[in-house]
Amino acid sequence: MNEAVSSQNQATLTQQTSGTSISYYQDWLKGQQQLIGGLQAALLMIPESSTQGLVVVADLKTDSRYHADLLQLTQQQQQYLQPEVVSLSSEGQAEVFALLYPLRQQERLIAVVIMAVKAQVQEDLTHAVAVLQWSVAGLEVVDYQHRFEHLQHENTGVAQRVDVLARVLAEADYASAAVRLVTELAVLFNCDRVSLGEYKKNRSRLKHLSHSTQFGKRMNLVRCIEQVMDEAIDQNQLLRFPALTESDEVKGGVNGKAVNGETKGGVKISGEVLLAHQRLSEQQGDACILSIPIYVAGKASAAIVLEGNPDVPFNKQQAQLCQSIASLVMPALEDKRLNDRALWRKCLESTNQQLGRILGAGYLGRKLFIIGLLGLGYFLSTATGEYRLSAQAKLYSATQRAVVAPFDGYIQAASARAGDKVTAQQVLINLDDRDLRLERLKWLSEEAKLKRQYQEALSSRDRSKINIINAQSGQVEAQLALVNSQLERAKLIAPFAGLVISGDLSQRLGSAVSKGEELLAVAPSNQYRIRLLVQENRIADLQSDQQGTLYLSALPETPFAFNLSKITPLIETKDGASYFIAEGELQTNHQQLQPGMEGIGKVLIDERKLVDIWSREAQAWLRLKTWSWWG
Repeated sequence: MNEAVSSQNQATLTQQTSGTSISYYQDWLKGQQQLIGGLQAALLMIPESSTQGLVVVADLKTDSRYHADLLQLTQQQQQYLQPEVVSLSSEGQAEVFALLYPLRQQERLIAVVIMAVKAQVQEDLTHAVAVLQWSVAGLEVVDYQHRFEHLQHENTGVAQRVDVLARVLAEADYASAAVRLVTELAVLFNCDRVSLGEYKKNRSRLKHLSHSTQFGKRMNLVRCIEQVMDEAIDQNQLLRFPALTESDEVKGGVNGKAVNGETKGGVKISGEVLLAHQRLSEQQGDACILSIPIYVAGKASAAIVLEGNPDVPFNKQQAQLCQSIASLVMPALEDKRLNDRALWRKCLESTNQQLGRILGAGYLGRKLFIIGLLGLGYFLSTATGEYRLSAQAKLYSATQRAVVAPFDGYIQAASARAGDKVTAQQVLINLDDRDLRLERLKWLSEEAKLKRQYQEALSSRDRSKINIINAQSGQVEAQLALVNSQLERAKLIAPFAGLVISGDLSQRLGSAVSKGEELLAVAPSNQYRIRLLVQENRIADLQSDQQGTLYLSALPETPFAFNLSKITPLIETKDGASYFIAEGELQTNHQQLQPGMEGIGKVLIDERKLVDIWSREAQAWLRLKTWSWWG
């Protein structure tokens, strides 16, 4: 390769090109000299992925005075979109042109060719452009080979990562999986030993070795490996010893041996501290060391140390592959470790973690939640309120009088029906009394007859006949009194001022009624009693003379105070539940109240803690169940 391509460019291009490709670029550029007449100087540049710039990979006739002009032109050019031709100078009848040709594929820049071409006529310049257009096909082939090799390398790395992950996850427990991981890494990278350690309490502890199932905790080797792990974790990066420079990686070391690059006393000039790595390497016969810190959930949790052949140092690609494998496998390995813990240990560590989050820095939302719970607990333990017993309530009249038929008869007229307000002694119903009047006339005529017979017996002084007539007169008077009473009762009147609450005879005029049949029911106005249905499990809270408040469905905005007057031993079943019946008396009356209204009655029991009020049902149920199980 031409000496004009610096070693720095070689090291930069190592990741994306090979030595064979760079040689091909130089040979390709030399071939253009034979195809294009008048070629004075030439440069071939390709993009460099890390800096997003262009790097010279081949040049021609660096001693030409036009070489510097071409370099200056590449610095002035910002974008390479279309081929360009720039005049550089004139030499007699000929003129020197700078031919800049960018090679692109689907908006991606592959390479840039810059040539200084002497042309005497237009055809010479046209020929040079045509030759260059045909020749760049070889550069496209090389670019395709580079991308294919890069993709193949990535696929190989992915396959290796997945393979190691599958083998580690196939193990039943954490210890077996950890041993399998270090063993797989030792085989994959041809290492003498691979170590895995856990990082706790600001220090590393060796847990697993690839070629040893048991090791002493106080061995010098163990302490050296743990110090190497600490060194990598403290610097928060993977470390290699010897630390090769980029040019050394291109050459594969110095004379095939591993070198330390620019180091002084084990400390690399770039800032990496490698003192523990150097001690471990010297202890193991100048072995090559690679240490990788492992992070799980953003925190350092473990470290891996690889010890390799002294003659084959770890390169950058191997270090990155090992780091990616560890990053992929360690979360799954950490899950196995957490699942394999004993139950008491899981509880203890979880408790410590939550306490650390609550008492330590951060987690403001959790701290506010705990403070809220403490405040709520204090409030519930000290705050009190009125304990009220709620029950279904229905309004009834205080008293109720039935208006019944005094004898068998027929309805002649009805002046009131249910819902009408009546006054005392108001006629409500008139029964048909024609038959009674006829019967009264009958007994009046019989009375007159007996009076004449009495006068005749008295004139004849017939004492026996007088006695018989006196007895018959008494009987007639009794019958007449009965008829008169029935005539008086044919008009059914209101016993007191109130409200007719049942009965409607307006549709039964002329119909027959039987003696004792209830026709109407009258209740006094503004005299009511409340009937409460109290749940069976809460009847013990009620006592006579307790105060309460009634809210009716028809008047929900108006509360009615009442006193609990009576607790009856009667039980009513409703919807599968048993209810006791309690009665109350309203303290005040309202004109809009009507018998039969329903609502909710709340009886004030006493002052209790709010937590006891809200949890009373649960406490009662728990006590009953506890007694049924262990009583």
